[in-house]
Amino acid sequence: MSEKELDERVTELQNDSVELYSFVAENVSEDLSDDEMDALVSDLESDTLSLRDFVIKAMED
Repeated sequence: MSEKELDERVTELQNDSVELYSFVAENVSEDLSDDEMDALVSDLESDTLSLRDFVIKAMED
């Protein structure tokens, strides 16, 4: 994935909370409660660098 594609994917996820939630749910490596998942998604939605890192790690797996 190129830098441009990565940036576009991050922007897409930040602009669509349903898609972001689905992406995180599919790629999180541990079982989280609903509250923990909501908190993680909220944190990633507001922190571009963390979301970018999460996407990179998800693509590596």
